[in-house]
Amino acid sequence: MAEHESGETAQAQERSGDPYLAAGASPGELGPAAPAGEPDRPDEKRMSFVDHLSELRTRLRNAALALLLATIASFVFVEKYFDWLTRPVRLGLRDAGHEMNFYARSLTEPFWVYMKLALVGGLLVSAPFVFWELWRFIAPGLYRKERRIGVIVSGSAAVCFAGGAVFAYAFLCQPAAYFLTKLCKTFAGDLPFKLDTMLMMEDVANFQMLTLAGTGLAFELPVVLAILGWIGIVSSRSLLRFDKYALVLAFLVGALVTPSGDPFTQTLLALPVFALYNLSILVVWLLERAQRKRDAALSGVAT
Repeated sequence: MAEHESGETAQAQERSGDPYLAAGASPGELGPAAPAGEPDRPDEKRMSFVDHLSELRTRLRNAALALLLATIASFVFVEKYFDWLTRPVRLGLRDAGHEMNFYARSLTEPFWVYMKLALVGGLLVSAPFVFWELWRFIAPGLYRKERRIGVIVSGSAAVCFAGGAVFAYAFLCQPAAYFLTKLCKTFAGDLPFKLDTMLMMEDVANFQMLTLAGTGLAFELPVVLAILGWIGIVSSRSLLRFDKYALVLAFLVGALVTPSGDPFTQTLLALPVFALYNLSILVVWLLERAQRKRDAALSGVAT
């Protein structure tokens, strides 16, 4: 009788795609099963500790070489990078009635700003190759399901970060520049004077890069909450109950992320962050529903 029940459980696990041999057993107790078709197990090639270090050194060397070459190539286009990066600020200056000029406080400032832009550009260009080298080192030690999850999480994080940077460039930077520089105006009276802008090259570049990077990180919220929901730390119901406080936290995130610190820019960022929080609730709910369906299928086959 026990052998018959064990056979039914094994068949149920194989049909459900579960990688473990027995229902209710943890991965550390019984280890993964190898379903028919494709073995769900890490690469069986055994390597010593020294071999692992040598493999890691090779991957890091290739990644560093790719970053170096991409940085050198990016230095050729740094003037175009700076032109593209500062375009929203110049549009904001124009709309506010100011001259679209930037200044350098020292002889070396343009060089170091261009070096920073070349490094950031090289990092962005070489990022896919760097990730691929690191993935080739990590992937052989992962199960098929873990590799699939890793690719999904990495791809989602990259898409969300890029989406946040594009949103900041298209909708945040120009209004922020307009709002901040509009405060500089001519004062009337018996002793009239003019408050004018004198924007430094490095300050403008840092403002833009911090705004793009900070907004990109803020847009990672659905990925983070989806991971927490998948491992069971949060649930869609608890996230929904916390929704009334999420708007306040969204404004807090806007205050921390935006380097300008003005309420207008914070509001422009807080609203999409709050929308992404509600989208995260839907994502976590879909994950929970998929898990309930798998559990129901397992219990139905086992009985």
